[in-house]
This record gives sequence, structure tokens and C-alpha cells, in this order.
Amino acid sequence: MNGGRGGALQFIAEGVTALAGFEVAAISVVEQGELRTVAVAGSADAAAELVELRAPVESVLAELEPAEDWGRLRFLPEERSPERLQNFQWVPQYEPLDVPDAWHPGDLLCALLRDDDGELRGLLSVDLPRNGRRPDPTQRGILNVYAQQAEQAVVAFVQHHELTHHLAVERELSRYRRQLVDVLSHELQTPTTVIIGRAELALESQPDPELRHHLDAIARGAMRISAMTKNLLAMAKVDDPGRPLETTAVDVAAIVREVGALLHDDAHHRGIQLCVATPDHPVVTHGDSDELDTVVVNLVANAIRYNDRGGHVKLSVAGGAGSADVVVTIADDGIGIAEEDQSRLFEEFFRSAAPRARSRPGTGLGLAIVDRIVRRHHGHIDIESTLEVGTTVRVTLPAVTI
Repeated sequence: MNGGRGGALQFIAEGVTALAGFEVAAISVVEQGELRTVAVAGSADAAAELVELRAPVESVLAELEPAEDWGRLRFLPEERSPERLQNFQWVPQYEPLDVPDAWHPGDLLCALLRDDDGELRGLLSVDLPRNGRRPDPTQRGILNVYAQQAEQAVVAFVQHHELTHHLAVERELSRYRRQLVDVLSHELQTPTTVIIGRAELALESQPDPELRHHLDAIARGAMRISAMTKNLLAMAKVDDPGRPLETTAVDVAAIVREVGALLHDDAHHRGIQLCVATPDHPVVTHGDSDELDTVVVNLVANAIRYNDRGGHVKLSVAGGAGSADVVVTIADDGIGIAEEDQSRLFEEFFRSAAPRARSRPGTGLGLAIVDRIVRRHHGHIDIESTLEVGTTVRVTLPAVTI
């Protein structure tokens, strides 16, 4: 074994051979229903043979049923062994002493290593006592101490291995999901664009009110698919570790003014007053201007969408001129967010169950994308909201001096 937690197990096995009076010690861990030897001390022959073996846990436990209980240890004398493990253990070749308590080649002495829940995690086994005799109470006490140390080390080793495996699986699933989303989103872009274009052309030349109603529904449905596709592509981009953030100096005040101009007509069409306030000087952070634009567009669009005719949305930015932070604030007097929903706002595809919120179109991806972008830019989002009163969202980013 080399270094790390595996090295700790090897160290314990070597301690057993040095101080507990046995020539050979081995430590095994449970993997997929089998015991695999990960540390062997005292015998190159034993190490060479054991490293290739996998002993079924059920067979080991069945073999140990008639064993004597010595605290943490289990001792199975050769004369009681049912020999189920003949093909899964190393048996030394030597002539036992001619005494009543002689150690025999078929004797088995081990400790079952369990976690706090009682689940078997590994096995410490010893062989070839230097005095040629079965352990006396003093020697058993020493072995029990080493068994306790081995138990702690094995549990840590197995848990680390399981966590590492779990993380590797999660990374692979995440990579596959990103690729799948990327491919599907790109494949959907072209047909939805065609559908929208054809529907709009047909609407321009179609005088029949009923057909216009159907064409309009088709166009609206295709636009929702298109919006979902764009959001999925954005999510795949900001989640992909293979696409690192490329930063430049970005004037957030300029982005706020551009977004205000972009969404002014939409707000006016819905009967909502959109007010924009920016300082005269630049308000600069390091980041990706397109991603930061996406943040502001999404938040302002939400404030407009979840407001009613006659409502107000205020978009402002503060910072720069020596300030440590850039703060973008979007405040509205719209329908608000239920307290129980506020902790889930940044979950993918989450949408409130509140009827007034459900009645507004949305994909449930906008805020998840915003959250990821802001965190990529080393910032954070704060939301204050009260039902039927309104919502205030603050995005804080690190400022830079230019």
C-alpha cells in the first residue's frame, strides 16, 4: 500500500507484527460483498498470495460462527474449522510444537472491523505467533488494542473510497447531462426557429380570425420552447468546468442602462413603470459581460412578469469610486414570493405552487442560471420578499478600480 489512508492500514499491520508477537498480519476491507486484502506485513509470500484473493463476506461470517469470542477477536482453532475458506486464505507451511496450546497452520485469529452502525467494513487477521503458541490473555489484550485502531482506520479508508467513487460517478453523470442538454438544445434551436418564422409569416397573410388564433398559439408555444432551449444552453455553459470564466473589466452601470432600454417597451406594454438609476461614473467588476447581462435581464424580466398593470420596477446600481462592492438592485411592488418558496428559488425547474405565480409563464431555470453566474463571479444574491407587497433582489459583486 502507498501513502494516505492505505498507508495507515499498512502501518497498523506492521505494528501488529512488531509488537503483538505475530509474524504475519493482514487487513482486508469490504468491497461489493467481498473482502479484499489491502495491507499485509511480515511475509512477502503471504502478500503475493493474498493480494489476488477475494473472500465472500457471507462465507467468512459463516466460517466464524463456531469461533471463540475474545473481545474484538474471533479465534477459530483448526479442529473446529469447517474449511469453507480453503480457496480464500493463506495457510503457512510449518510443523506445530508438541504442546497443548500449540498454534496450528489451520488456526484462524481475526477481528471483525465494524462501523458505528454495526456494518462490517473490514477484517484484521494474524498468523504465525513467534512463540508457536495460541495467544494468552496478555497477548489478546494487545491484539484487541490494535484491532480497535485498525477498525477506526478501516472505516475511514472505506468511507473515503466510497466518497471518492460517489464523486467520480457524480462528475461523470454531470458531464453526460451537460453533453445531453447541449446536444438536445442545439437540435431544438433550428426547428423552433423555423416554426416561429413560418407562424409569423402565416399570421401576416391570414385574415381568418380562427386560424390566426391557432397560428398565434403555435407561435407562442414555439417561443416558449425557444426560451427553454436558450436557458438550457446557458445552464450547460455556466455549469461546464471545461468552459472557465474569461474575465475583463465590465462596466455594470452600462449593462444596467442597456437592459433598462431593452426591456422598457415590454414593461410599458404590460402597464408597468420601469425606472433606471445609475451613477455618472463607471461601476466596474471583473467578469464576462454577456453573463452579467444575462443576470440583469433575467432579474428585471422576472420583476416585470410577476407584477401587475400599474406596478413599478426600479433598477439601480451602486458602487465604484472606491467602493469594495458593486450592488445591482431590482425592486418591484408585484405579487411577492411566499416565504416557504424563497429557499428554493435557485433550484433548477422550481416554480411556486401559488396560483398567481403559476399563471405567469416561465421555465423555472432563470434564477438557477442567475445564481450560478453570480457565484462564478464571486458574488452573492440577497432576496427580500413579502406576498402582495413586492420583492427586492440585490446582486453583490466585487468591485475593481480602473
